[in-house]
Amino acid sequence: MRKLRTLTLLPMIVLSSCAKNNYVGTYQFRLGKTDGSHLELTAVLTKEKYNDNGMKKMTLTADLGKEMSPTTIIQQYGDQYPILEPFVDIIIEEIKDIHEIPFYYQVLNSKLKKYGNRVAIGTDFVLQKVDELKAKYPAIKDILDALEIDDSKFVLNPDQTKYFLGTYVNSSILTFEVPVSMDDLSMQTFWYGKSTLVDGDYLDKLPGTKGEERFGTHPQVKKDHKGNITLDECAEVNKTFEKEFSNTHLYIQDGELNKKIGSFVEGEVDGKKTVKCYLSSSYTGAHQNIEGFIYSKDLEGDFTLKQNIKLSINDDGSTNLTYKDATGRDQAFIDENGKEFRFIDVMQAPFKFRDFHTVDLGLTKI
Repeated sequence: MRKLRTLTLLPMIVLSSCAKNNYVGTYQFRLGKTDGSHLELTAVLTKEKYNDNGMKKMTLTADLGKEMSPTTIIQQYGDQYPILEPFVDIIIEEIKDIHEIPFYYQVLNSKLKKYGNRVAIGTDFVLQKVDELKAKYPAIKDILDALEIDDSKFVLNPDQTKYFLGTYVNSSILTFEVPVSMDDLSMQTFWYGKSTLVDGDYLDKLPGTKGEERFGTHPQVKKDHKGNITLDECAEVNKTFEKEFSNTHLYIQDGELNKKIGSFVEGEVDGKKTVKCYLSSSYTGAHQNIEGFIYSKDLEGDFTLKQNIKLSINDDGSTNLTYKDATGRDQAFIDENGKEFRFIDVMQAPFKFRDFHTVDLGLTKI
């Protein structure tokens, strides 16, 4: 009898499980009043097939209010750059009747505890509109052809969007995780392994979770019970990539060109500043008695003045520069010719990696 009761309940259990994972539907986010500054996002996830790779169709509608509408922003570009005005008018005319943008999506097995399953999204809409504009307006086609802009620049596929737009879904909420500024976007793309600051594939050198599970994570800081920091992944990143993050460089004259051959990194030993210089991998010249130059501050505080320098550099980046016994603004290093360089005059602030800030737009299923 108990077995029969279990078999009777089985279809209900299966249906309940399927319903829990049914992400098809309309999701919406509203902020502000409809007659003033407001934000409204609507996403519709369908079960309609997009391609044979498991992608399904979705649409995204955005109402940013009058002040932030696409036509208002584009018109401002026309006012700022009169030469663009004819094309601005064309673009406004073409997009004014667009109410929703077609996307495609796939719910992934990868999960983030806070938001649910990750969602891969993409769209060919921009490329389609560009192709339409090029076919309709030869002048636009001529400009794009002259600039040699590849069509791939107008395609947003999931392998691209995952680096700047985190998308997640659970049974009731579709969440878009968006960086709050361009600086935060720069930090985020670096953390996910898609940055031009470092050449090549550098992801294995970064702390944190590896693989697809990395998306949605942030660098961690951990402390012990006494409040002492035991883990600081941002500090670890800045130390690992101190050479790549440097903005203070050693140059030599190569014909009429200034050729960068090394990067200076500031440090500290026993409370006193020190400096290393890491030579570029492409540099094949002598490491001893290098005669080059660096840039120092001019009267307006910009790093524009060439200053000749002579030094020898070891494989580990250590140099034969000596240090002036001073404190504060007078701290300096001295080269082989006895020339003095104050740190504040020549050491430019490096790029500093930090945790990135995001805003979560939660669209509720309606």
